Amino acid sequence: MNYRIEDKSAFEMFGVYGEISQDMEKAFVEVPRFRQQCDEDGSVDLINWLLGRFGNCVLHAALYDHTGDTFKYMIGYPLPQGIEIPDRLSKLTVPARTWAIFPDPLCDLQKLWRRIYTEWFPTSGYEQVEGPQFEMYYGMPGHTQGEIWIPVRLK
Repeated sequence: MNYRIEDKSAFEMFGVYGEISQDMEKAFVEVPRFRQQCDEDGSVDLINWLLGRFGNCVLHAALYDHTGDTFKYMIGYPLPQGIEIPDRLSKLTVPARTWAIFPDPLCDLQKLWRRIYTEWFPTSGYEQVEGPQFEMYYGMPGHTQGEIWIPVRLK
């Protein structure tokens, strides 16, 4: 499995979030539905407008505040300095962490999530630590590549 380990400084994300089921199979249905809702209600356009980007530029996603039953799924982007965000958007402070980063040029992240937890973690020598996880998307719709970032430490 292709991956790299990187240390990253703390940063802030901003965006809009929804509550998603912790059950992986339910989440795989709820997340695309939430992403579509954010396209339709103008949230994606607003975030891209604040960033000075085209409305159809792809955004990243943060998975955080896991309660056991649900987690927050934020569609957003790293917050540049000097941007004031409207009240309908939220901020997420991301601490400095070591990340296991899994690229996927085909952007089949649902399949990649399964492989990370069933194949990589059991044999990697790493364990997950507290902190948000990310689905990072690069490119334009129809020509998107992705990565999954998970905070880790050596066992």
